[in-house]
Amino acid sequence: MYEMHVGIAVSGARPVWHVVAHGQRATLCGRPFDPEEDTQTDHHCLPCMTAFQRRMQTSEPA
Repeated sequence: MYEMHVGIAVSGARPVWHVVAHGQRATLCGRPFDPEEDTQTDHHCLPCMTAFQRRMQTSEPA
């Protein structure tokens, strides 16, 4: 299962939504995140979204 958490973009420019595997302390793009952070944004981390898309395309059906 995957969750969305807000964290700083890879570029460090702004907060973005990152994809995080359940129970992990790092995003799919490798950035650490603070699960307690309560920031809002309309932007998404492109490296996380690309990694998530690849995982969904290669995963076996349950």
